[in-house]
Amino acid sequence: MTLVRLVQRNILVYTRDRSNVFFSLLSMLIIIGLMAIFLGNLNVESIVDLLSETGERNVAADRENAENLVLLWTLAGIIVVNALTITLAMAGIMVEDEEKKRLHSFFVAPVRRSVLVLGYIIAAFIMGVIMCLFTLILGEGFVLLTGGTLLSLASLTEVLFFIILIVFMASSLVFLITNFVHTTSAFAGLSTIIGTLAGFLAAIYLPMGALPASIQNSLKVFPLLHGCSLVREAFTKEMLQVTFAGCPEEMINGYKEYMGINIKWGETLIGDSGKIAFLIVSGIVFILIAAFIQKRRNTVSR
Repeated sequence: MTLVRLVQRNILVYTRDRSNVFFSLLSMLIIIGLMAIFLGNLNVESIVDLLSETGERNVAADRENAENLVLLWTLAGIIVVNALTITLAMAGIMVEDEEKKRLHSFFVAPVRRSVLVLGYIIAAFIMGVIMCLFTLILGEGFVLLTGGTLLSLASLTEVLFFIILIVFMASSLVFLITNFVHTTSAFAGLSTIIGTLAGFLAAIYLPMGALPASIQNSLKVFPLLHGCSLVREAFTKEMLQVTFAGCPEEMINGYKEYMGINIKWGETLIGDSGKIAFLIVSGIVFILIAAFIQKRRNTVSR
């Protein structure tokens, strides 16, 4: 019962602060703005140019299909970035409680510190999933309004599963990061940096193929890219077949690798099971490291 009330309290603190909600969604708004102004058009033109190399094509149909494909690709990236920024904003509640000495009040209560920490993590996870699902619903609505095709039930089920995995990993990561931040001013600066980097770490601002090989290899170490790859695959696999109908399989695979839908380590293509395992293991490792830090902090405080 105590854990439930703590989770409810943390969610209410987040939702009541409208500025906090806005800034946690700022990265999403930046991505939408960049795509609407020029990045989206560049991606569409690259697809049209690529398709023109296969012979005579219906340019108007190719452009329409390319626009729908890029829209789905962008929506997948937005959902993944939101998983990180929303959970990060929720973790900021713990930093604020620490700075304003609220945690000291909690500590004198007959509640274990592990329960308090768990209350922050679960609240971040729940809010992250809710906001990602809200983004998914809005995105699907926009796709429908623009004449696109909604995700199939199978693809939608995959996306829901991937959202849970990514939010779990993101919640674990931000909780680990929060252990090293103790003031709201420092956390605000950190949030700005992470929010800006999120688009790069997920290869949204620039496709994977447009980045130098050294940076591509560096990004493959981060679980955020693998999560984004999973969601992109679920979002775009049906539209890819429509857009690249009649094209060689090598062209489709090359495009998927260029856009970060497929990820290769060396010459080996990383399968969905490998990406899922990487997300789960990363989340567990982050939790274990954070728990170790908390345990040492408890020992020192005694």
